[in-house]
Amino acid sequence: MTKQLNVVIIDMQPITPAVGGGRQRLLGLYHALGPNIAATYVGSYDWQGEPKREHQLTTGLREIVVPLSDAHHAAAKAASDRIHGRVVIDCLFPKQVHLSPEFLTVAREHMAKADVVVFSHPWAFPPLADSLSPAQLVVYDSQNVEAVLRTDLLGDLTEAADVLQTVVEAEYDLCRRADLILTCSHDDRQTFAALFDLPMSKLRIVPNGIFAFDAAPANKQTRAAAKAELGLDQSVCIFVGSNYGPNNDAAHYIATELATRFADVCFAIVGGCNAALQQVPIPGNVRTLGVLDEAEKRLWLTAADVSLNPLSQGSGTSIKMFDFMAAGVPVLTTAPGARGIIQTGRAAFRLASRTQTPKALRELLAHAEQRDELAGNARKLVENHYAWERISPRTGMLLRAFYAAKHEGRKSFSVIIPSYERPGHLDRLFERLEAQTERSFEVIVIDQSASPWHGSTKPWTFQLTYVHSPVKGAVVSRNTGGELATGAVIAFTDDDCEPLPDWLRHALRLLEQPDVVGIEGRVESDHLDDPEWRSVSNVNFAGLGFMTANLLVRNEVFQALDGFDLAFDEPHFREDTEFGWRMQTLGNVPYSNDVRVFHPAHRRDQVRESSAERNKFFEKDALLYRKHRGRYIELLLAEGHWQNTPGFWENFERGANKYAVELGEELMQYRDLYRATL
Repeated sequence: MTKQLNVVIIDMQPITPAVGGGRQRLLGLYHALGPNIAATYVGSYDWQGEPKREHQLTTGLREIVVPLSDAHHAAAKAASDRIHGRVVIDCLFPKQVHLSPEFLTVAREHMAKADVVVFSHPWAFPPLADSLSPAQLVVYDSQNVEAVLRTDLLGDLTEAADVLQTVVEAEYDLCRRADLILTCSHDDRQTFAALFDLPMSKLRIVPNGIFAFDAAPANKQTRAAAKAELGLDQSVCIFVGSNYGPNNDAAHYIATELATRFADVCFAIVGGCNAALQQVPIPGNVRTLGVLDEAEKRLWLTAADVSLNPLSQGSGTSIKMFDFMAAGVPVLTTAPGARGIIQTGRAAFRLASRTQTPKALRELLAHAEQRDELAGNARKLVENHYAWERISPRTGMLLRAFYAAKHEGRKSFSVIIPSYERPGHLDRLFERLEAQTERSFEVIVIDQSASPWHGSTKPWTFQLTYVHSPVKGAVVSRNTGGELATGAVIAFTDDDCEPLPDWLRHALRLLEQPDVVGIEGRVESDHLDDPEWRSVSNVNFAGLGFMTANLLVRNEVFQALDGFDLAFDEPHFREDTEFGWRMQTLGNVPYSNDVRVFHPAHRRDQVRESSAERNKFFEKDALLYRKHRGRYIELLLAEGHWQNTPGFWENFERGANKYAVELGEELMQYRDLYRATL
């Protein structure tokens, strides 16, 4: 039976009301960590006059809020007055919380019962560090790199030097003590690793998100009804922004420049950013709506034909993008507006600079099918990657994985297996894993099948993490497995593969060499050169193609590379080659004939294995060419698809058009040679 994990999360703010990014993250991230995980939040108020409260927010999350003392608030105000009114009650919490002994008592009481202790922000860690036990998993849920952020905010004041020292020391000490650090982005992960000399293997990305399933996305009928309710009979564009410099600038651009070019379009500007427009002449087609309640904002989002995010600068992720995307509104954004948001093989928003925005907006307004496609892709992206409803349970699995590694010892390998509708193949694969002569490994299966695999509940002799996921795609599955992996080395194979018994043992010997960051293992197949079968093999093709049927990488390196590039998903192809090439930039990736996997051939009369279906994947070659031009030409010539595979160039050029890839002369010469033979 799975052990219940008791998780306590500590910070110095309340969760509810969940206003602002920090509180929204606390609610979203911890509201549903999963079965047999009980979460208790201990926080406070950074303002006076509130009573102590304790209540159950969700089935899995309890909130306890302990007010700070009057003496504590007085000390924080005195410190703020000393540095020209800058608010530092959070930064100085480590030095001043002794003035609020009740908070410390309650926090210590719940920490004593916890298996996992999470510090959301570093502020409460220093005074509570001595209450941690060696058996507890300690987690830092970093919402920013505070040492960097607070230096940006306070670095101009010499009087704030002691405050900044407190921030840096608190964050440094927590990072060194933590078993796991959660960051909102890969940029933050890289900054933490470099700034505090941390191993990448204990840093994981848990992005910000929204509750994406609260309301259905808009459609033609609901949009028309919303417009009728608002008394509108024209196209509607919406921008939402708080009273924040980059948002204010974007609102000013929309009201004074963009709207003047579209007199027949209604532009709705929602939020505190309207304060920056009070002294600005506003065209008649612009509605400055101010701060709306959720129902009113939802009505305007439902009525909108296009959402706008023309930011010229900013940091972090623009959460409004998720609101737009979840509401089913196609998004037109600048690159700064889309920062930090992943892109898969299907465009989820239209990118344009401010100079290009009027033309792009005119095109979107004129083509309903483009808007519908963008809106559908955007909704799917939010559901799959930025929905708290999925992020929270995945975080629970991550906490459980790191807790198990802390108590049972870190394995040498984490074997990652994405699977889709192949239960019989999984049965055979697990028989081969049971036969491994190297026993220090865990197995992580990300199964996207309609029904769970029956073997997931069997008593295997190795540790199994089984994830039955509704999110489709081999690339995202491998990345999910990599996030959950705690082994020193991540070993990728496919659900239809059969590793030989000494697969991991031979890999372990090779990895004793410190310069080896990964291994390209030998993939053998059958029915070679039989056109009725699709064979999968890399024999006599070393160091160039790479195959996730048999690819190993040190955990540290996988995290440093931020996993596989999701742009190569939907359909998935070449993500392993591209990852292998990036891996080679960090160290030696030898090809090993001893690290062997057998990959049975598949009959071509199966739809998913047919030449016609597989050849469509060559659209991804355009992406690979754009990212690695020199290496791609080498691959092109080695594989020979350009002259031997019917439909190669047709699919390549479709991909070039889809991903806006410019074809250089060094590539075009081979296309022209091929066409000359027709």
